[in-house]
Amino acid sequence: MSTPAAQPSKGRLWLNSFIMALASSLGYLIVALLGQHQTLVIVIAMSAIVVVLTPIFYWVNVRRIRLGAAPRRDS
Repeated sequence: MSTPAAQPSKGRLWLNSFIMALASSLGYLIVALLGQHQTLVIVIAMSAIVVVLTPIFYWVNVRRIRLGAAPRRDS
């Protein structure tokens, strides 16, 4: 029998979720720069994307851990 893997802490999950949301908002940054949007609009939209997606990614990560599914990694 193998021992169960150590579960990451809540802080680590929130940080990981925040980084994933921040990376997602970079996609909007590229589109906004190509579309020549105003700087204030870009900043507000990127922060809104991060605020909305961080709890969603946290929920997905917690659910994945509870189900025992391994994180998706390409090898």
